Amino acid sequence: MGSPCNIYVARVLFTYCMIFYLINTFTNMKKISIFVMVMFASLIMWNCKGGTSDGSDQAEGDSAVAENPLHIGMPVMEKFVRVTSEENTKMYKSPSVDSPWRVTWVEDIESDMADIVEKWSDEKLPSGYFCDDSPAYSGDVLAVLGEEGDFYKVGIRNDRTDMEFGYVKKADVEDVKPEKVTDDVLNEMIDMFDWVKVRIIEKGKYKGLALRSTFDELMGEHFDVGVMLDGVLAFPENNSFFIEYDPNVQELTFVKPEPGEFPYYFKYPKSMSIWNDEFNYSNGFNPDMLSDEQIEKIMGDLEKSEFVKYDFVIPNTEGGLMTFWLRSK
Repeated sequence: MGSPCNIYVARVLFTYCMIFYLINTFTNMKKISIFVMVMFASLIMWNCKGGTSDGSDQAEGDSAVAENPLHIGMPVMEKFVRVTSEENTKMYKSPSVDSPWRVTWVEDIESDMADIVEKWSDEKLPSGYFCDDSPAYSGDVLAVLGEEGDFYKVGIRNDRTDMEFGYVKKADVEDVKPEKVTDDVLNEMIDMFDWVKVRIIEKGKYKGLALRSTFDELMGEHFDVGVMLDGVLAFPENNSFFIEYDPNVQELTFVKPEPGEFPYYFKYPKSMSIWNDEFNYSNGFNPDMLSDEQIEKIMGDLEKSEFVKYDFVIPNTEGGLMTFWLRSK
């Protein structure tokens, strides 16, 4: 079906042609016919630029894009499915059981920081690594990007792979419907990390902006800038920064890294931390302490991201809040 603008143009042109035909058939009023032509041409231009018949202005593009400070929309996806097969189901490179499947390469060293990446089984394993299958496990939830025959095309991108999608058998999954992220869900996020704090700006220039800080003893501290989209948290991939508590600074200090280092981070003082009096230690950064000027500075340094990390609430799933790396509209 054509766009609303195209349909409207077709209707207006048809009406104009009929009026023009009648005017020239039964009268000799050339000036009136020219006036009518100009009037309808103006009406067509006004409607195609966003005017509506009730006098209101219609925002261009997706409404979710137009109504948040990062101008991103909901992901391009069809639905979610949960793996129901009692046995793990393979994730294929193409919609065929004869296709290569997803595997994990693990660096063969005794360390918690060993390199771990996801690849396809037809890729050559490098020296110093061992390989394990990396299936979709029973209970896993997957975002559906499309379908081909007996297979669903699902998103598989994460922090261990650049692969965007794979395929799973339809027979091994069932539909599942997400719920909205609520204040209760945000308060429970502490169970997912050692420490989490989320601030949603509710008014002003950056209404809808989501500021999240996370603290993990192994991975360190991160600060993420995203938006809340009708009950879905969305954090563009490039908007995740390493941060650090520094007892020697008196105010938030932005640090520009050397080439090859982390893309951007800041150091924060005790006054902007969640302070643990018992152990005399910072439990992480408190985004509630950010001033309007500091938020303005952060927003000015953001870069465009190809992928967005969307957080959905999936009922009856361990952890509840699940992250999917997908493209936005």
